[in-house]
Amino acid sequence: MDFSATENHFAVLAESLPQLVWSARADGAHDYFNRRWHEFTGLTAEQSEGNGWQSAVHPKDLPEVQAQWRRAVETREPYEVEYRIRNAAGRFEWVLSRAVPIQDLTGHTMRWFGTSTNIDAQKKAEEAVRNLETRYRLALEAASLGTWQIDLQKKLILWDEGACALYRMPHDGPLSMPFDQVIAMVHPDDQEAVRARIAEACDPQFDGHYESEYRAILPDGTLRWFRSIGQAFFAVDDDQPHAVILSGVVSDITERHAFEEAQQLLTRELNHRVKNLFAIANGMVSMTARTAKDPKEMATALRGRLSALSRAHELVQPAAVMRHGSGSDVELAQLCEAVLEPYRQNGTTRVAIEGPSVRVGSNTTTSLALVLHELATNAAKYGCLSSPEGHLTIEWTTHGDAVGLLWTESGGPVVESPPDFEGFGTQLSQRSIAGQLGGTLEQEWLREGLRVHITLPLNRLTG
Repeated sequence: MDFSATENHFAVLAESLPQLVWSARADGAHDYFNRRWHEFTGLTAEQSEGNGWQSAVHPKDLPEVQAQWRRAVETREPYEVEYRIRNAAGRFEWVLSRAVPIQDLTGHTMRWFGTSTNIDAQKKAEEAVRNLETRYRLALEAASLGTWQIDLQKKLILWDEGACALYRMPHDGPLSMPFDQVIAMVHPDDQEAVRARIAEACDPQFDGHYESEYRAILPDGTLRWFRSIGQAFFAVDDDQPHAVILSGVVSDITERHAFEEAQQLLTRELNHRVKNLFAIANGMVSMTARTAKDPKEMATALRGRLSALSRAHELVQPAAVMRHGSGSDVELAQLCEAVLEPYRQNGTTRVAIEGPSVRVGSNTTTSLALVLHELATNAAKYGCLSSPEGHLTIEWTTHGDAVGLLWTESGGPVVESPPDFEGFGTQLSQRSIAGQLGGTLEQEWLREGLRVHITLPLNRLTG
């Protein structure tokens, strides 16, 4: 074989190729580089020969490059490795180097011929894709999202790990499931709507957008709300487009849905409370106008009753605004303290409030506050709260499913006989206790002062 002619042909070919072309002796020492190598690296022929070419290899890549080249020379197997080399401007770029041994008829390696192809643009594109995938995955994790894809031809759904986690189906990687099996997890009342949304997204007449909120029964039996958003992709056969893939993301919106329901419930209850307050105020104005002697007395009575309503409302408002579907309540002692506070501040009477812990529900707080206010108003006008020596005791006990409250006045004007008429305050108290709270109210007109017995069902009081 005429190796000199072969080498001449190789040199001509090497100079015409766009790659960096080189050759080496059987022992691995490089002895030829084409012109493009010298132009790219800026190294001269003397600087490149032998192992000099390794000065252009990135320091972090050099140990692997040396090991791979040594292994190829020893085993006489083709050489292939990716690494970075420094260009003439001092910047490192990625290359893919390949080399094959040229052997004689006996299998003895005579030379090595190799090329180094610039793959820097490809490497940067791959890195950009990896970075994009990383950011995409981080965004999905941060938003607690999972991805899914429906193969509409095979009727299969592919879930990523995020979707598996949302549906509480532990899996080390993507999970493929039959479409009907996934639909079976959707709450029976929502299945038809989900199927309709998918069919609409896959209809070529529309833009392929899919969006749906539905309930799903998870493998552990829990019920969760989900929101899925996706996009259909179409293929065209015989000029007829048809959907082939529907893919998107899914999120768990159970907490958001519960919050929205709580907000709606709160809005309805607030509307109900406002209507009740207006109804109570309207009744106050009508009945006070019929019983008051003059406008001044009417104004004084209304201000007092409205103040009692306001104090009761302030007790329940903060909790009511913040709760999520459950009733807010206050302690009975706290309610009594709020209503009787104006009479404690004047320093002319003594008020004692005592009893075990009893919760008053938000729906009954206003009614009970009005009753206590009416009793306190009458006591301030005619009873113990009208006298500096007066004393008022409010105490209660619980007996099974009932609460017994005792209002006792003493030290005020002597009661000669029960009143011969029933005022609006008494009527309002009776209506509130019997009608709204389902209890009883009894009055004892003792010589030393009024005593009121109130019995209330515990379930109505705390409801």
